[in-house]
Amino acid sequence: MSKSKSIGTRAETAVRNYLLSVGYSPLDAHRNVLKGSDDEGDVWLRESYGLIVFEIKGGKSAKDASFEQVKKWYAEAEKERDNAGGKFGFLVTQRAGVGYPRAGDWWAYANLSDLIVLRTNLDVTDGTLVRLTLAELVKLIHG
Repeated sequence: MSKSKSIGTRAETAVRNYLLSVGYSPLDAHRNVLKGSDDEGDVWLRESYGLIVFEIKGGKSAKDASFEQVKKWYAEAEKERDNAGGKFGFLVTQRAGVGYPRAGDWWAYANLSDLIVLRTNLDVTDGTLVRLTLAELVKLIHG
C-alpha cells in the first residue's frame, strides 16, 4: 500500500472509530472502498433522515491545506454525496497537532444551509462554508 493510501485509510478509520465511540453502530457508520471516478465518499453515516457522506483528508496535506484547497475538497464531498444519493455531504480534515485517536477534534466543513436544516429542519439556501469540529457536527447530526 502506498504511503498516501495508508494515510487516507488511517484517517478514514479514525473518523469511523470516532462515530462508533459516540454511539453509532457498525451498520450506521461505514467506511467505503474506492469506486474510481464515481467515488461515493470515504465514510457513510446512516441517520433516520438519510445518508450522510464524509470526504476525509488526513496527513500533512490536510494539516497544511489552504482555504482554496479546502473549497476544492468540499466540492469533492458534495459530488460524492450526489454519487451516493446522500442527503448531506461533509468534509473532515485532520488538524495539526491532533492525532488519529482525537478525530472528534478534527475540522469538519459544511455549508450553512445544511447546518440550519440539521438544527431547525428549515429549508434555506446559503452556500457559506462553515468550519466546526467533527464533534460539534456530530452533535448537530445526532440531535
